[in-house]
Amino acid sequence: MHYNLIKSRNRRYLEELKDRGHEMPIVYDAVNIIQKTEWVINKPVFDVFEHCVNHDLVLGKLPINPDNIELPPKPVDIKTNKEARLAWRKLAKPIYKIQKTQRSKFLQVHAIKTIAKIFIGLDKSFFFPQQMDFRVRIYPVPPMLNPQGADYARALLRFKWGKKMGSNDNFDYFAVYGANLYGVVDKENLDIRKQWVLDNAEQILSTATNPLEDTWWSKADKPFCFLAWAMEYKAFADTEFDAEFITTLPIQADCSNSGLQHYSAMMRDEIGGKATNLIPANKPNDVYNEVSDKVIEKLKLFDKDIGEYIIRYEGKKKLEVDASLPKLWLNYVINRKLCKKPVMCLPYGLKRFSCRKYIEDHVIRELQERNTPHPFGNDLFKASQFLTRIVWESIGEVVIGAREVMKFLQDVSSLVSSENLPITWTTPLNFPVMMLNYEMESKRVKTKMGDQIVKLTIQSETDKISRRKSRQSVAPNWIHSLDASCLQLAVTKAHAAGIGSFAMIHDSFGVLAPDYRIMAECIRDAFCEIYKEDVLKKWADEMYAMLSPKNQRKFPPLPKKGNLDLDLVKKSVFFCI
Repeated sequence: MHYNLIKSRNRRYLEELKDRGHEMPIVYDAVNIIQKTEWVINKPVFDVFEHCVNHDLVLGKLPINPDNIELPPKPVDIKTNKEARLAWRKLAKPIYKIQKTQRSKFLQVHAIKTIAKIFIGLDKSFFFPQQMDFRVRIYPVPPMLNPQGADYARALLRFKWGKKMGSNDNFDYFAVYGANLYGVVDKENLDIRKQWVLDNAEQILSTATNPLEDTWWSKADKPFCFLAWAMEYKAFADTEFDAEFITTLPIQADCSNSGLQHYSAMMRDEIGGKATNLIPANKPNDVYNEVSDKVIEKLKLFDKDIGEYIIRYEGKKKLEVDASLPKLWLNYVINRKLCKKPVMCLPYGLKRFSCRKYIEDHVIRELQERNTPHPFGNDLFKASQFLTRIVWESIGEVVIGAREVMKFLQDVSSLVSSENLPITWTTPLNFPVMMLNYEMESKRVKTKMGDQIVKLTIQSETDKISRRKSRQSVAPNWIHSLDASCLQLAVTKAHAAGIGSFAMIHDSFGVLAPDYRIMAECIRDAFCEIYKEDVLKKWADEMYAMLSPKNQRKFPPLPKKGNLDLDLVKKSVFFCI
């Protein structure tokens, strides 16, 4: 089967990329380096995974068998009693939704099990060919089982070729990764994370030895990846921590909200830079915690004033809300996890609608996975809608610079698309990105199937660029092209420094523990190198040159920069850990 390196249907664009390949050697080198990584199945983890799947054991956030999810009992008069029927449907609706979600995940798990078993039977190593999307983000071509898959998919993979664990520093990196996976102390300083591993050594060895009896591993934030780490730890411990031990487990370094890091770096924003760990600190700053703290403060203020439950919304409109909601939310668990996805997705064009959906999804997931009850009954929509306004306002108070840049990007994209031009820019590594968002038109087609006339609606692209879609998607697509550039540059630097195996997930960099220090240096060097150039001005200049004189006069001014010293990133431990 033929796959284009770039996922695009535009033949002219693909031909242009082919003709300009010599202008972007780092981009192509990075893809080739990543897809040269040789992989094998992690057999001990697979054995546990297979047993859980075969026996419908809901361990490690595995999906529930949808056939085991029971609907509420039907009233005996459901066919004749309209009120009883409507009441039952209201109760059954969320169950049907859970069944649908779990069914797709359940099928995915079984597909992953089948694929992994085939590779175990072949007893051979394998490679993942890579593709890029139009923003230059790199993805494995095979679905389901790949290094960018779900927690249980990633845990089934390990590098074919390992390296000696070597020094104590390498073990420290390995230990910190294990603590990060479990999630209890993943926001503390590194000494606390290493000490957590030492304090829980017996428990780690126990759960790695008998994972189906001692299921402590299943309570981790990333349970199957933690189990894979625990088994590697046990294998190392069985050698009495011999420095000659060969480790083959990839350990990840995750950037601290990479989208906001990019905005803070390009604007030299000291406040955003501090919140996203661009500046060295003794303890990691957590922008998600900052937002959740503000949310709690606002809820307490609303709860104090019993008679005034009014929230200002968009400056003019005022909405009265249920007086019980502030107290109900305060009694629930408001933490960084609830606020994480809304904050994380802000740099990628988050809207209030999505923010509300993420809050609702979090509450449902906590109930399903951690058995954490919520006090909202059947009014979760109304409750999440109320909290969304508070979360949205709190994000705006913590993340200021990013919103200014996003507005600038959106205003400029509106000017460009008003001339029916695609938003086109060049990445720092010289890759030409073309963002094509066409208006769609619907056509009704009438056809005959057997003895019946069937009417279908077919969507097709027009020749007109959609201003709305361009405005909505320019910020996330531009940021994705920048973090892709950072990854590609870091990979080529690391490969030149002697690293041969990579597990990359956009803003998460996976290598062997003995390679971790080199990779960390390469990530920081690449980030600083990308932002030595004024990337926002370069983008603006490209957009300005596309416009007519009339729209050039409407071009908004660039947002003002701060005074952040970008070289501090190289000294920041928590920038990517």
